[in-house]
Amino acid sequence: MADITMPKMGFDMTEGLIVRWLKKIGDHVNKGEAIAEIETDKVTIEIESFVSGTISEILAPEGSRTPVGGVIARTGDGATATAPVAAPVAAAPVVAAAPVAVAAATPAPVAGVGAADGVKASPIAKRMAREHGVNLATVAGSGPGGRIVRDDVAAAIAGNPTAPVVAPVAPVAPVAPVAPVAPVAPVAPVAPVPSAAPGSTIVPLSNMRRTITRRLGQSWQQAPHFYITMDVDMGAALEMRKRINAPLAKEQQISINDMIVKACGVALAQYPNLNASFVEEGIQLNPNVNVSIAVALDTGLVAPVITNADSRTLGGVARESKRLIGLAREGKLGAENLSGGTFTVSNLGMYGVTEFDAIITPPQCAILAVGAVRRVPVFKGDSDEVVAANICSITISADHRITDGAEAARFVAEIKRLLEDPLAMLV
Repeated sequence: MADITMPKMGFDMTEGLIVRWLKKIGDHVNKGEAIAEIETDKVTIEIESFVSGTISEILAPEGSRTPVGGVIARTGDGATATAPVAAPVAAAPVVAAAPVAVAAATPAPVAGVGAADGVKASPIAKRMAREHGVNLATVAGSGPGGRIVRDDVAAAIAGNPTAPVVAPVAPVAPVAPVAPVAPVAPVAPVAPVPSAAPGSTIVPLSNMRRTITRRLGQSWQQAPHFYITMDVDMGAALEMRKRINAPLAKEQQISINDMIVKACGVALAQYPNLNASFVEEGIQLNPNVNVSIAVALDTGLVAPVITNADSRTLGGVARESKRLIGLAREGKLGAENLSGGTFTVSNLGMYGVTEFDAIITPPQCAILAVGAVRRVPVFKGDSDEVVAANICSITISADHRITDGAEAARFVAEIKRLLEDPLAMLV
């Protein structure tokens, strides 16, 4: 008998939702054969069996959530086929609709809170866990080898506002009942999440939406964002694109976004601090320039990664972009398509948006927001002559812990230079 477990489909994945079983009890499966469809925090994808055998048990029914590494099914030799066992991890989509009760501020049992026995965690993470009453056994680590770091505990604290803020003083507690702190909580309770209005509909969060909520909320709270906007004259870029695309079939043509991604790749190679990540030990300079491109789906936002965007040709960027966008819309992106991004380009120009600010995607330190190319009157050089120009506004959101305004301004200016003299990024 062999266990089939929930695979880890991304460095930040902690659980998966069983959407549909493709096999049933008694079915024989071969190693590498698709057995179920799962929803991760980013995509819905088919998972394959790690072993060959006959499905003897299904422990995670459709609609249930299972942590990474949790057993979802078992295989046997086919001699017997037991009835499905109720999933040990109950499906929780409906529970999310219940209002968060802040009622009698009865603290959760403190035993084991912050405990670190057998748990890999940094000293800062352990201290934060003790001070905020976080059980490290329930925290997924994002550090090397699954090590829990400060940001992981901070995210757990942000997701559990009812956790005690005052560090438990277990040895002294029995001796100091005279001045308890707990009774103060009911006097000034945290404003409760409003319950659903009569007649309204509650839509449970999908794994993707839940992760967007957690990770971007964490980014907004922890990364000090600053923004720089520049206008780019896209006349030369549009002319070069027109000449390149003239002999090509539609499916082979390059887009404005492809040119922006290529320009970002070239500029990032010159400004490594914008291609970095903030880690507990300091600033991590990433060895590869991997540009994520934001793709809007009906279910949320995904950002497949164009690897080595600095060294790919413009045509290579365009082909890879089309391939990834196609996979995203078909729901066939794999973990290898979504991991390793070091910078993101988010383009809302196709919706007529002229300018916007984007939230940095952790663990990256910057994201470029791209607006629509619009035809506007501008002064020609230093003269008073007014001419029409194709202008695009680009805005960088950057992490002030890693870079500063002057460096980010030079980086955006380099992107502007490359787009206004597009032959330069082809050399």
